[in-house]
Amino acid sequence: MMDYLKLYKRDIYDILMLNVANDILILNVAIEDELENAILKAGGMLESNYGNLHKVGWRRSSRTDKGVHSLATVITMKMEIPDGAWEEDPDGIALADVINGHLPYNIRIFSILPVNKYGRFDARNECISRKYVYLLPAEVIGIGNASSPEAIQSHVKEFRDTLQLFEGRHPFHNYTIRAQYRKHSPKSLIKTSRPNSLVEKGSSLKSKDVQIKGGNDASKRILYKLEKRKLNLNSTSEDEEDLVVSTDDIECGSNTSDALSVLTCSRAKWLHEPDETDRITSAHFRKIMSCTCGELETISNAQYIEISIHGESFMFHQIRKMVGTAVAVKHALLPKDIIKISLSRYSRIVLPLAPCEVLVLSSNEFSPSNTSALNLELSRFTRSTGVQRRVNDFYSNVLLPEVAKFLDPSKPVWRVWLDYLDQCSIPDVEMNELRRAWTQWQENSNSRQQKTSY
Repeated sequence: MMDYLKLYKRDIYDILMLNVANDILILNVAIEDELENAILKAGGMLESNYGNLHKVGWRRSSRTDKGVHSLATVITMKMEIPDGAWEEDPDGIALADVINGHLPYNIRIFSILPVNKYGRFDARNECISRKYVYLLPAEVIGIGNASSPEAIQSHVKEFRDTLQLFEGRHPFHNYTIRAQYRKHSPKSLIKTSRPNSLVEKGSSLKSKDVQIKGGNDASKRILYKLEKRKLNLNSTSEDEEDLVVSTDDIECGSNTSDALSVLTCSRAKWLHEPDETDRITSAHFRKIMSCTCGELETISNAQYIEISIHGESFMFHQIRKMVGTAVAVKHALLPKDIIKISLSRYSRIVLPLAPCEVLVLSSNEFSPSNTSALNLELSRFTRSTGVQRRVNDFYSNVLLPEVAKFLDPSKPVWRVWLDYLDQCSIPDVEMNELRRAWTQWQENSNSRQQKTSY
């Protein structure tokens, strides 16, 4: 899909790249492979470092689900930069365009700026919040072309009230693949191990989708990168742990018959006793500062609502499941209190996963640095009208038209998803039991709090 990049520099040889999309495939080559190749061709990387991003200190501020667009990924790296590069180009625009000349039209670098090496700026660790937008076809929440202004306002307000229930700090374990955030994966669950090396002598790396046999080292390296990213699922967490899959982690809305067959077993339950194989820890908690939506908008004759979600960080699938759950509540397929119940650490609920094609990482926020030189460069970037103009042009002329292709509710992506959504309701027996358990838990918690206050 769509992504773009901005670059900084940590000393005369180091650069920080901003706004690169992750794990989105273009011509079967990952975004980061395209960037690596372009930087090499532009002279920003030594051939001896090519193929090993760890050598150049490559770090990204965020990862995204496959198929999600990015407008704000930040990447730090060590880069070969000519002397005096910023003397007549303080915003690093000319430097960026040198690399852009080797990139496809839908990957762009907007700025390359230096970062003082003593600041030790780390794009991921210094990023304190991310903002995403999700463009939802208006018809999905009941707004049609013939809807009156009053009906439109009613639909938007009802949907906005539902979205705001996600705000605050909560365990979002029901909105991700829980196993991916466990420090110790239970051996009893199905495990898919990632290979430790590229290709062992004479062997091949196999999966359902990729086989590496023969070919030169460069082609093997690219295929291996793609396969490793698929297995790693590209969460915002960079823990190198094996991916564990269990039936509790199947998404409602997954386009597979296996997922739907699992859903017929149990879609909601309450853990009355601790389960050591399914523990919820601090790694499952996330803080959402704002979750809301704007008014009705139109592009290319398509009506849509822009959902805006601002949080410290997000887990794999989290935003798409938040949107999917809010839509299910709007359709009365799930009760409104399912959101509060799902944000309790003892609930285990299968929730719908919304399509990825209209989700965009729109901005990042970084922590104040104690290094004045670093603050100066970040300030220059955020205040640069020239850079911001390039960002806006890319969004308007490249990214938004691509996203707009998916705003027609009659498109297969929405027709299929809405059909799956109809199958995501929770049986009354399970929902009533879940609600009773949650209510009892709430009463017990309130009782304990009152006793400790005396």
